[in-house]
Amino acid sequence: MSIRLVIRRGDDDLAFEDGWDRGRVLVRARDTGGAYGLMELTVAPAKDVEPAGYGAHLHNGCEETFLVQSGRLEFLLGDEVLSLGPGDFVRAPPGMRHGYANRSGAQVELIVSFHPGGLEELFLTHSSAGRAAPSDEAFKADAERLFGSAFDLD
Repeated sequence: MSIRLVIRRGDDDLAFEDGWDRGRVLVRARDTGGAYGLMELTVAPAKDVEPAGYGAHLHNGCEETFLVQSGRLEFLLGDEVLSLGPGDFVRAPPGMRHGYANRSGAQVELIVSFHPGGLEELFLTHSSAGRAAPSDEAFKADAERLFGSAFDLD
């Protein structure tokens, strides 16, 4: 068995925008034989025009983990709302309703992983490219088809 090292440098062009949020894919599923994907995500503070919910959704085809690096985030896991801060980690297993809201007034930095990987590719494919309010219907359709995701569960 050969081992493939995954090396990413800061100049790799794997950045994306998701509305007001932005991020960068650190490890792609294709680099890990599909085992996982990893990205960093900066969540902007909630705007007055945004819905009051958590963007609740689920993925039947993968689990997602979140590690807060800086800032404070309200995180919905099932029916429970958690307040997460630096160093806090949460796992959303397959089929678990989850979402988040940044009501702190400052940006929040996260490391997000997907197991198995692949969902990180959708953030690159459907980057909002500077638009404040991206059309996320294509993202949702791909996530539903590829990962058994369901959205609008607030």
